[in-house]
Amino acid sequence: MEPKFNHFDEQGNAIMVDVSAKSPTRRLAVAEGKIRVSPAVLKAVTEHTAAKGDVLGVARVAGIMATKRTSDLIPLCHPLPLAHAAVEFTVLPDECAILAQCTARLDARTGVEMEALTGVSVALLTIYDMCKAVDKSMVIEDIHLTYKEGGKSGVFRNDRRRPAVVAVSGVKNSGKTTLIEAMLPHLTAAGLKVATVKHDGHTFLADPEGTDTGRHMAAGAWGTAIFDGEKYKVVRRGKVDENDLIDRFPDADLILLEGFKHSHWPKLEVVRRGNSDAPVCDPSTLLALVTDLPLSLPNVPTLPLGDGKAAARLILGQLLEEVPL
Repeated sequence: MEPKFNHFDEQGNAIMVDVSAKSPTRRLAVAEGKIRVSPAVLKAVTEHTAAKGDVLGVARVAGIMATKRTSDLIPLCHPLPLAHAAVEFTVLPDECAILAQCTARLDARTGVEMEALTGVSVALLTIYDMCKAVDKSMVIEDIHLTYKEGGKSGVFRNDRRRPAVVAVSGVKNSGKTTLIEAMLPHLTAAGLKVATVKHDGHTFLADPEGTDTGRHMAAGAWGTAIFDGEKYKVVRRGKVDENDLIDRFPDADLILLEGFKHSHWPKLEVVRRGNSDAPVCDPSTLLALVTDLPLSLPNVPTLPLGDGKAAARLILGQLLEEVPL
């Protein structure tokens, strides 16, 4: 049976839900969202040099005030005497973004999901307002409820998550693609949805010369797409980084990045005899060395070159142990 929308009466008129027959219970809701900013904005926010003052301090107060005014902003919401409201921020330097989280709590006959979502929204809007003189291209995104408890529906946990990410790194021609090819059958046989993202240090032809879509791009198209009944490909011009591409695969379990040897991502580094003689990645980011040389690093496993099964097993072990990747 489909859930019934309860903000309409039998004639289809919008109403405020009658909760008078319910008994008050402890209600809690947590929501979050993020704003992507420019490096200049992130620097001004974290170093407290923004012209309008303490950006996060003001945004925190704005978010808390918004939770208390939700019924004035959202039609048919019940006015609620909140017992607690809090807004916290986490700076995400790798994404050049700021994550906001709002918690709302009270004892009442109805939930506080809208209060938490409103608090996050207004906190992020306040960051935009205070920083728009520096960057008008900031993007507010991914506002969602992460947790709620209380009432007839009980506890709700949002299971949304980003895929695990592992980079397969090494110097040029070390065998990164070969290792990914060797791992993929074992990872997919284990039931994982795996996507790959490759960084190219040079420009590349988005579509083969002479194909219809290649001709479109050569003629100046900003973007193009091609599809059949089972797959599709979209090509667009514009700046992008691996985080943007990871977000294109929300249903994946694992993203394998090819390259990114100087990144923060956990990685397998490939070192092949005759191509290089030492690892170049930060050892603190290494899950393992994959090599045919007698190399070792403290607390870093060494796997044989070409053994895709062993490399896949190591990644699967990390996932099963719920080690962050």
